[in-house]
Amino acid sequence: MAAAQPLPPSDADPGHAEHDPPTAPWTALAWSAASLALGLGWLSGVLALSVREDPGFGSLFSGHGEALPVVLALALGAVGAVCAVLMLRGGGGRVAEACAWALAAVTLLVFVDGNLLVLLGYTMIMPVVGWIVPDLARTWALTVLEPAALTGLFFTAGVAVWAVAALAHRRAVLRACARCGRTPLWSADAERGTRVRALRAGRIAVAVGAATALLYPSMRIPWIFGVPVGMSEEAFAVISADPFTLVIGVGLGSAGVVGAVLMLGLVQGWGVRFPRWTAGLAGRRVPVALAVAPAALVAVGLVAMGRGSLTAILRGGPEAMGVDAHSAVFVSMGVWGLALGAATAAYAVRRRAECGRCGRGLPEAAPRDIGAAAA
Repeated sequence: MAAAQPLPPSDADPGHAEHDPPTAPWTALAWSAASLALGLGWLSGVLALSVREDPGFGSLFSGHGEALPVVLALALGAVGAVCAVLMLRGGGGRVAEACAWALAAVTLLVFVDGNLLVLLGYTMIMPVVGWIVPDLARTWALTVLEPAALTGLFFTAGVAVWAVAALAHRRAVLRACARCGRTPLWSADAERGTRVRALRAGRIAVAVGAATALLYPSMRIPWIFGVPVGMSEEAFAVISADPFTLVIGVGLGSAGVVGAVLMLGLVQGWGVRFPRWTAGLAGRRVPVALAVAPAALVAVGLVAMGRGSLTAILRGGPEAMGVDAHSAVFVSMGVWGLALGAATAAYAVRRRAECGRCGRGLPEAAPRDIGAAAA
């Protein structure tokens, strides 16, 4: 099959970014303004700022008073506003893109801690465990509405805002399609090669991530059989005395198993088409966003937990996380998160089909077809 000829640049090319409203920079500017308002609210005392004195799940603000988060929120908002304005004016080039990626990274590493993953974990098991454990649903709802949790969710959204802004700006600089990211120099052969590389990278990332994901369940699932893993008999006796604590621990461990299984969908055919056991959906196309959005959010939570656990260890030694084995498992979640993020990015690249806006691209292909074409 002959390779498609590259499409020449054209002012009428619908893929050009200037034909699309610059939504991402405006969103980034709005988020930066909100960060500035939040910092000013903390500074004036209008908004409550609660900083944990204990390390918690790796909050970098604990033990440093209230000045540090105020200064960092103001700085993040100010720098973000400048970066967003540069993007809106069409300037900055790669510098603005690098600034956007840096803002996403700083927001993740500084403002997002392991409490995000705790919140996601409890949210995942709530439909089942919430019916068993008394008042768990109420406690969960109250926790979500706490100022600290809402602040964490705001900065988690900031990670996504700046990552999307960086990608959108890069596409604008390259004069690529604002929807799919393909440039006027696109060719079918290059796309096939990209898919093969994405599938290969995704498989490696899924293998690493799924193996790491099973470490946490391996310490919780044995509780069903009365086997303590990574803890003393005395500590396990305290947990066993409260059946609800046991249920929550096993539930969170089971969520880890589910997460490992779902990761496989990023490189399997049932991640492209719903499998036969999904009643009413079998054979239908899996929306890309349905897989990418939750996977990206969990990846952020896992990286935050890994960073937070490492921070806690460096502050107070392994005992800060309870037990040595638990410390290692929680730190390893950072590896799981990075692997999940890489697998998710590879999945998104591989799932790109023909673009309805610029007309470039190839029909969507299942992993087995991509692998066969590469053989």
